[in-house]
Amino acid sequence: MRNCNRTQGKTINGPYLTTMSHMQVRTLRAILGIILLITTRLLAQDTKTGTIKGSVIDETTNRPVEFVNVVLHQKVDNAIVTGKTTDKTGTFDFIDAPAGEYFLKFSLIGYKEKTTPVFTIDSQHQHLNLGEVTLLATTVDLDEVLVTAEKSMFNNSIDRKVYNIDQDLMSKAGSASELLQNVPSVQVDIDGNVSLRGSSNVLIMINGKSSPLMDKNSAEALQQMPASSIEKIEVITNPSAKYKPDGTSGIINIVQKKNTTLGINGNLTANAGNQGRYNGNIRLNYNPGNYNMYVNYSLRKDNRNRTNTDVRAQGDAASVLTYYNGNLVSYASPLSNMVALGLDYHIDARNQFGISGNYFINTFTRTDNLNTVLQNDAGATTEQYSRNRFDPEYEKEYGFTTYLQRNFPKEEHTLRLEFTTTQSPEQEDNHFTNMYSLPANSTSYDNTLITQGDSRNQLSLDYSNPLTENSTVEAGYAGEFKSNNFDFYAEYFDTILRHFVKDVTKTNRFLFDESINALYVTYKQSFGAFGFLGGLRTEQASRKSDLVTKDYIFSDRYFTIFPTMHLSYKLSGTAELQLSYSLRTNRPRGEDLNPFPEYRDPRNVSAGNPTLLPEYIHSIELGCQFQNDLISVLPAVYYRYTYNRFTSLTQAINDSTLLTTRYNLANDQSGGLEVIVSANLGEIITAHWSASGFHNQIDASNLGYSDKKSITTWSSALTFNVNLAKASRVQINSNYNSSRLTPQGENSPSYVVNMGFRQELLDGKVSLLLTASDIFKTLKRQLELNTPGLNQIVVNTRDSRIVFLGFTYHFGAPPKKSKDDQLRYEDNQ
Repeated sequence: MRNCNRTQGKTINGPYLTTMSHMQVRTLRAILGIILLITTRLLAQDTKTGTIKGSVIDETTNRPVEFVNVVLHQKVDNAIVTGKTTDKTGTFDFIDAPAGEYFLKFSLIGYKEKTTPVFTIDSQHQHLNLGEVTLLATTVDLDEVLVTAEKSMFNNSIDRKVYNIDQDLMSKAGSASELLQNVPSVQVDIDGNVSLRGSSNVLIMINGKSSPLMDKNSAEALQQMPASSIEKIEVITNPSAKYKPDGTSGIINIVQKKNTTLGINGNLTANAGNQGRYNGNIRLNYNPGNYNMYVNYSLRKDNRNRTNTDVRAQGDAASVLTYYNGNLVSYASPLSNMVALGLDYHIDARNQFGISGNYFINTFTRTDNLNTVLQNDAGATTEQYSRNRFDPEYEKEYGFTTYLQRNFPKEEHTLRLEFTTTQSPEQEDNHFTNMYSLPANSTSYDNTLITQGDSRNQLSLDYSNPLTENSTVEAGYAGEFKSNNFDFYAEYFDTILRHFVKDVTKTNRFLFDESINALYVTYKQSFGAFGFLGGLRTEQASRKSDLVTKDYIFSDRYFTIFPTMHLSYKLSGTAELQLSYSLRTNRPRGEDLNPFPEYRDPRNVSAGNPTLLPEYIHSIELGCQFQNDLISVLPAVYYRYTYNRFTSLTQAINDSTLLTTRYNLANDQSGGLEVIVSANLGEIITAHWSASGFHNQIDASNLGYSDKKSITTWSSALTFNVNLAKASRVQINSNYNSSRLTPQGENSPSYVVNMGFRQELLDGKVSLLLTASDIFKTLKRQLELNTPGLNQIVVNTRDSRIVFLGFTYHFGAPPKKSKDDQLRYEDNQ
C-alpha cells in the first residue's frame, strides 16, 4: 500500500507570488459560478431583430471577393445606417438592423459599383439572405487591385504579426515546419525544433488552444502537419492578458483553414516527391446560409534518413582519459493521417453554436545503427560495438471542441463559452541488438516499451464589449486541467534462462497532474493618434509529480499576477510607434520533471528534474511601422530578462557515459533589433526580408560556472516572388541562423535555400506546383560543448533536399445569379 503521507510540499517564489488560501479558492469558485450563471441567463435571452447577410463573388471567375465595402442605406433619404467589409470568403452580415426599408451598395476599387433593390425588415421579413452578389471587374483597375493583395502577406497590429500563407508556395506541398522557416522572427533547426527570436521556449498553439502533441513533441508534429491545412500563422511576442502567459519568447498561433463560402465547395491537393514521399489534402464545405459544415482530410508520407556523429574527449582538468566516437545512421518513413470536421449553426440572429472534432495519427518504424569506438589516452581502442534499434512507433491526438456564442445588438459585443477536450497517447517499442567486436563477446538483447498518455481539458468564457467607438473591454476565465502518464518498461535477454527478464533498475512509472485557473481583463482605448491596450491576468496553479516507482510525491501550488501593456501612437498616415510590455512564464512539462533516466544508448542517458522551477520573463518591445503603397518597414528593439531559465547540462557519470539533465539558470538577459520589410518592386516582383540581431548573456553561477557567458548572434530570412505572367510565379526563399549560446558551449550557424514554381490554369481552378527544399543541401545542426572535463562535438544531418510535384483543384464554385433573382428571406424561427 502506498504511503501518501510521504508528500513533500513547497511554494515557488516567483514575481508577484503569494500562496492562495482556502478562502481565496472558495471565492474564486464563487466568482466562476456567478460568471457561468450570467452566461446561461444571457444566452437564454431571445429577441426578434433583423439580420442581413450574403457573399460577394467575382462575376467572371466566381471567386470570393475580399474587402468589398457593403453600406446599408435608408430608402427614405439615402442616409447611411452602417457599413461592413467582406472577409476573405467574401461574406458579410448585419446582425442588428431596425425595422425599415433599405438598400445595400457594394463598392471596391477595380470593380463596378452595385446597388440592390429596396427591401424591408419587419416582423414578417426578419432574416434576409442575399445569397451571392456578383461584381464585375473593370479592366483598368484590375492590376492595381492585384498588387495591393500581394502586400497582405504580412500584417501587423498592436499586439501581433500575421503571416498569411496563401502567397507562400511551400503552403501547397510542404509541412508546417517548412512553412515556419519563412515566417519572420521564427527559426527552425534540422530536427524541426522551433525558436522565436533565438529562444526555443515558445508556446505553439493550434486555433488559439494549447495542444498536448505540441507540448510533447512539437518538432515531429509540425513536420507531419500539412501546410495546406493552415490559413495563417500569428506571431505574438508580447501577448495581451487574454492569452496564456506561457512561453519565454511568446506565442506562435497556427490558425487552420475553415471555409465559410455559401454553397458546396472545396479543393483537392495531391503531391508526389522524391524517395517515396507523397502527400494530399481534400477539403469539403457546405453552407446553405444558417449553418456551415466542413470536413478536411490530409495524408502525408515522409522519408527521414538521418546521420549523427558524436566525438568527445573526457577526463579531468589536467588530462584526457577517454576518447569516444559514435556514428549513428537512422531511417524512418512516417505516415500521418489527419481528419477535422465541424458544424457551426446560427440558432437565431443572436445565438450561435458549434462543434468540431479532430483526429491525428502518425505511425512509423525507426531503424537505427550506432557504431561506437572507445579509446584510451594513448589512442588505443579499448572497446568497439554496434547497437541496432528496431522501433515501431505511433503518436495520436484526438478530441473535440464545442462552443456557444451570444451576439448582442451592438457590433462585436459578444459572450462565448467554449470547452475543448483532447487525448494524446503515444508509444515506442524499442528492440535493441548489441554486437561486440572488442572485447569479443556474445550478442546481447534488450527491449524498452515506452508509453505516454496526455489527457487535457480546457474551459474558457470570453466577454467582449465595445463600450464606445474608441474603447473596448474584454474579460474572461480560462481553465486548463491536464494529466500525464509516463510508463517505461525495460527488459533484457537472460542467456541462462533463455528468455527476456524485467530490468527492475530501469523500469519506472511517473504521473504528473497540473491545473491552472485564470481570470483576465483587458481595456483598449484610442485617443486620436494614441492607442492603449492594458491587461491583468491572475493565475492559480497547482501541480503534482508522483514518482510511483519510488513511492514519493512532489506537490506545488502558486498564485501569480501577470500584467501586460501595449501602447501605440500614429506619427502620420503611414507611420506608427508601438511599445509593449508583458510578464511571462514557462512552466516545466511532465517530461522535464520526470527524474527516471531514459536509456536510449548505454553511453548517453537523459533524465528530468522534479525540483525544476518555472521560468519568469520580463519582456519589453519598442517598434515603429512605416507603410505606403509600395513598401512596409517594421523595425523593433526588444529586451528580455529571464530568471530560473531552463537549460540542459551534460555531465559524465563515468569515463564513457554522459547524463543530460534540466536545471534552472540564475538569470538570462537578451536584447536585440529586428527589421521586417515588405516591398512591391513594380508589378512583377514582391520581396519580403526580415533580420534579427541580438546579444545574449547568461549567468550560470548557481550551477558552478563562475563567469558569465555572452554572445552576439543574428538570423535573417528573404523571400522573392517573381510573377512571370498573370498566372505564373516563381518563389525563392532562404534563411540563415548564426551561432547560439548554451551554458557549456554553442550551436553552430546554419542556412537553407528553397525554391518553388506555380502555374494557374482554368481561371485559377487548377494550380500546378513544383517545389524544392534545401536545394544546396546545407541544412545541419552542430553542437559544441567545452567544459574542464568534457569536449564534445555533435553533428546532425538529414536527407533534406526534398522535391515535390503536384496540383490543386478548386471545385464547387457557386453558380452565377440571374438579374431577375428575387431577394431571399429565411424562414422565421
